Amino acid sequence: MKNKPLYLVLFPLLSLGIAVSFPLQIHLLYDIPLSDPEKIFSMLTPLNIVSMATLVLAAGLTTFLSRWIYKVVPFLLLVLLSNNAIVGLYGTDYTLAQVALSFVLFGLSLKPFYKKEIKAVIMNPRLRWWTTPKRYDMKQNLEIKNENFKATSQSLNLSSAGVFIKINDQELLGKIAVNDIINVTIDNIQPIELQAKVMRVTKSHPQQPDGIGLEFIFDEKHKNEYLPWFKQNVSEISL
Repeated sequence: MKNKPLYLVLFPLLSLGIAVSFPLQIHLLYDIPLSDPEKIFSMLTPLNIVSMATLVLAAGLTTFLSRWIYKVVPFLLLVLLSNNAIVGLYGTDYTLAQVALSFVLFGLSLKPFYKKEIKAVIMNPRLRWWTTPKRYDMKQNLEIKNENFKATSQSLNLSSAGVFIKINDQELLGKIAVNDIINVTIDNIQPIELQAKVMRVTKSHPQQPDGIGLEFIFDEKHKNEYLPWFKQNVSEISL
């Protein structure tokens, strides 16, 4: 999957749409022309305005994938529950059953926020695969090492920010853990020595080869040696 999860695109639109529906309902129910926004907004209750503001805030937090959305969602539910309860119990425009149903449906629309995949990408920016640089299928001999091991291998793909290295040796894979710092030397006329952080260790996956995904540390060697080499190789692939 290369795109942002569809829910994270649709929910902000839903939230903004509900916020806009408050003044639109007043326009439709009381036949107040849209050319008179002052009168429309004068009929909004303080709770209506708080509901609208919270909905807009939730839309913005979701769009920018802020973890604060998990603070706002419970408040949003409380505000909308209070607003709908008052409308249903004391208003004459909608029945209690109607407002109760609308609240339940909106509550269900928030459920995906707590799915494992959605919560992971909101809480951890590194897991947002759609923002990662483009990968190129480039097989390149290289050496990896740290204080626990030293081995030669080959890349399966490379990007400006990292590399996936194929490793068939299960014993070697067992010595590597996520967040380890590894020295990577790319075989070249002038070898390029980099440091990288282990982001992923793949073992016995039915659809992926065994190996490790690394993210380069953006130091001077990465900027002055790796990036020029990488761009040159990519340009040759594109020709």
